[in-house]
Amino acid sequence: MTRRMPLLPLLLLVLGFAACGSEDTKLKVTGIDPEKGDTDGGTYVRIKGNRFIADGARNAKVYFGSRQGTVIRFASDSELIVEAPGGKPNEKVDVLIIFEPGGELKIPNGFTFVEKNDTGPSVQDLDTSKVKK
Repeated sequence: MTRRMPLLPLLLLVLGFAACGSEDTKLKVTGIDPEKGDTDGGTYVRIKGNRFIADGARNAKVYFGSRQGTVIRFASDSELIVEAPGGKPNEKVDVLIIFEPGGELKIPNGFTFVEKNDTGPSVQDLDTSKVKK
């Protein structure tokens, strides 16, 4: 006689395995915002991804082409904030993130340097304490 497992426990077992397998455990980059910044430098860039600090404390170096940016902070396990260096107008560069320890991630052609008036609003533009007369 063959014994059958009830349907509900079987379904929960399958869903449990699916949920366990859906967690992404790889260090990766999923985006960069903004994708362009001032040729003079100083643009704050959010690099989004996965497992930036999950394996413990890390340091990072971020390069925009051959120029190193300034890491401001890890905002979370999935977000790193960097101040971009300057570059040439309309120069499109790879963004290389080197995690110590942990490896390297590259965003091919991930950032473009543009003239200041093409970068969008700045923090000063968003200051609501200024009253226009």
